[in-house]
Amino acid sequence: VLCFGGGLKKGFVYGRTSDERPCVAVENPIGIEDLHASIYRAMGIPHDLAYVVEERPFYVTRDGVGRPAMELF
Repeated sequence: VLCFGGGLKKGFVYGRTSDERPCVAVENPIGIEDLHASIYRAMGIPHDLAYVVEERPFYVTRDGVGRPAMELF
């Protein structure tokens, strides 16, 4: 994923993928919940924010479990 702006470090590479197929993350993998939480953090939105819709909480990240990767900022 290429991300820029929002207080992210300039020219920073986070993690590493394997050199052979399949190209999977071998160092510092980030799940989709953590990626979404990091994006929300960059926008100034709390990652555990929830709205009540039809008397049920609706989180901005899946179940509010994502944690922003603070190493990116």
